[in-house]
Amino acid sequence: MVERKLPAYPLFVKDPNFSLWSQGELLNESHVKSWWGEEKKLFGVLRTGGRTYCFLGKGTELENCGVENAVQTALSVTAFSTDYEFVAGPVRLKIRFVSPLPPDDPELLSLPVCYMAYEVEGDEQAELALFVNRRIAYNHVPDCSGRGVRGGAAKLKGFQCAFLGLKRQLPLSNNGDAMGADWGYFYLSGERACILDEADLAAWLAGGRTDFACAGEERYLGSWNSARKGAVLLGYDDIVSVDYFGTFLKGYYLENHTIVEALETVYHNRAAIEGQLAAFEWDLAGRCGEYGEEYLSVLYASLRQSVAAHKLVKSREGELLFLSKECSSNGCIATVDVSYPSAPLYLLYNPELVKGMLRPILKFAKMPVWPYDFAPHDAGAYPACCGQVYGLKTGEGSFRCLLKEQEGTEETHFPLYLLPEGGGIYDGKRQMPVEECANMLILFLACYRFDGDIEFFAREAPLAGKWVEFLVKYGLKPENQLCTDDFAGHLKNNLNLAVKATVGIAAYAELVRAAGDAETADSYRDIAEKYAAEIAAAGKGCGHLPLTWDSDENTFSLKYNLAFDRILGLELFSRELREREVDCCLARLERFGTPLDSRAGYTKSDWLIWMASLTEDGEKKMRLVRAVADFLKETPDRVPFSDWYESGNGEMRGFRARSVQGGCFILLL
Repeated sequence: MVERKLPAYPLFVKDPNFSLWSQGELLNESHVKSWWGEEKKLFGVLRTGGRTYCFLGKGTELENCGVENAVQTALSVTAFSTDYEFVAGPVRLKIRFVSPLPPDDPELLSLPVCYMAYEVEGDEQAELALFVNRRIAYNHVPDCSGRGVRGGAAKLKGFQCAFLGLKRQLPLSNNGDAMGADWGYFYLSGERACILDEADLAAWLAGGRTDFACAGEERYLGSWNSARKGAVLLGYDDIVSVDYFGTFLKGYYLENHTIVEALETVYHNRAAIEGQLAAFEWDLAGRCGEYGEEYLSVLYASLRQSVAAHKLVKSREGELLFLSKECSSNGCIATVDVSYPSAPLYLLYNPELVKGMLRPILKFAKMPVWPYDFAPHDAGAYPACCGQVYGLKTGEGSFRCLLKEQEGTEETHFPLYLLPEGGGIYDGKRQMPVEECANMLILFLACYRFDGDIEFFAREAPLAGKWVEFLVKYGLKPENQLCTDDFAGHLKNNLNLAVKATVGIAAYAELVRAAGDAETADSYRDIAEKYAAEIAAAGKGCGHLPLTWDSDENTFSLKYNLAFDRILGLELFSRELREREVDCCLARLERFGTPLDSRAGYTKSDWLIWMASLTEDGEKKMRLVRAVADFLKETPDRVPFSDWYESGNGEMRGFRARSVQGGCFILLL
């Protein structure tokens, strides 16, 4: 029996529009799906001894063509690959789905090609084929019957590729959450490759016919390979990746290369790529040594998912932009309270990517349409930096027409950033002012601590100065407002939010000190210390910090915002206080974690690992890590790593495939 590792397994993942997953242990038991759950038919088959075996895709759909299911014998996961082994008649087949996404190499991270490496043992005449259905190239919606595709095949250097995309390309045409692109072209490589239709596929499966008519509409990309060892490549050229406040940008790699160059680079340099990925994984395993295999398994589940929830592009000024999609939440782009939890992975390996998360927010915050002295929540709706879309007014009149009619629909947001000052399009009660101001200031300092470049902050000091003043005025005892953990609604006097505000003020003090202003630094440091002392006093009567300033000892919440106080060396809060908060968390630990707070039973996996970072006791850390590792193996929902689920039974509450799982790397900071 194949042991379960994850709730869903990444196969080909590169960005929010190029993301294919298997949602069970047996690779040939169900169809491949996108991160949001839309079926994308891929079939992998092996022909040996006159018989044909399916190893990828729902093999039972091919039974009428005489295809049998190969027997899967093994499954394993690493940081960049998902590996399988099969028996197909006399043949042993090894398959590795590799998504090269090293965060320390922007060129390889953004190169839009993944591959399936294979090795066949036992039959010198065996032939391996992969078929990809046309629906990979667009969203399947009720009215999609008229969406014709066109494609073809080409000979490249030493191999062939077949490609297809919509006849009518619709670049950047939707800002929906649970959907992909209706633009761009997918490329499948192999020793031989071509376009075929459903009848051609059935004929080949049944008898090996290769004189394809390709007359039907249900087209497939096909790849055939007879070498004993090799790789099948899948690439995606989105033509245009992002609308960055009116400037259309290509992906970072494709800005200076073509998709053909990308395919040829991977095909001919795969050994070097494999070596680079192996070195990264060796280093990662070494860093995880003291935490063991359970923590490493959580990081393996997190890395590809987190990176592939972003798109890497470069601005006209030559600066990196690392743009997240707020997957399965609301589809926003560059969301600040998504960047904050995801940051540990990128601080560890490439702080420039964290700066790339912040730049769109900094740009939008200076635009006339943004009327506030606090930081925005987002920069638009993926893949368009069109201006913050969260918290738009929902009343009648001119504001209403700016909104999407319905979530999940194929619509394009209005370029909100073009509107003038005084437009009044935002609802002040639906913002996250304390949350986002503190997030930005903390991430400014984190970037400086990890790369030593104070100029990034210095250029934005006027904005940061406004945000720190907002925290000084409103951060200690926040008014009734949203925060990132808004599942149970608004909360007044949120103590965890007060902790974040206090850390944000201290972070600003360190930043201005590094920029050469010791007097200002001392004044803000004094404020932060005063606030920290007041917060610490709030928990003395009950042994832990309650949920709010005005709640009693029967309430609690995960005080994960203490983490950066320790990581950044701010030392506002004592080790004793941190340990008390961890003990409070562990006293309420259920099967898959501790509830987020005393109002409900759900938890967040990223914050559980952040809580583990607060303690210096190894066993306490591992109890929390183990809860998340167990969730991965036992949650009933077979979707990409959810960060919001019930702590008792592991049922998903709604999030999947989100970038925030980069926060699971926080123990390595």
